[in-house]
Parts: sequence; structure tokens; C-alpha cells
Amino acid sequence: MTEINELTPTLVNSLIERIEVHNNDKSSGHCYVKVDIYFTAVGMIDFPTEQEILAMMEEIRANPQDFRFVA
Repeated sequence: MTEINELTPTLVNSLIERIEVHNNDKSSGHCYVKVDIYFTAVGMIDFPTEQEILAMMEEIRANPQDFRFVA
């Protein structure tokens, strides 16, 4: 498939191997539930949290010379 115009239940079922829903966490005063999605032929992809992205951006801004890539 190279062009997907509509996300159908059949397509979602073919892309996702399984979904794991963990117990909720109320330690910070808010209720969080961790959900792991395992994709077919890829496995689980670990997406960074918003805080991790912001910390990474700050590190790049502080030390841009360490993150320069030449193609």
C-alpha cells in the first residue's frame, strides 16, 4: 500500500499486532494509563513524551555543535 485515503477497521487490524493497556497511575494526582501498541512487522515503537522532546530541544539549542550532521 502506498496511498491510503481512508483508515478502515480492516486496515487498522492489519497494521496493529496487539495493544496492551496497563494499570492506571494516580501517583501525581492525575490519572495516567500506559498503552503499548505493537505494530505488525515493526514491534513496539517508543515515542518520546512531551517533556523528553522539550529536554532534547533544549540540549540541542545549548550545544548545537554536538548535533550537526553532514549528508
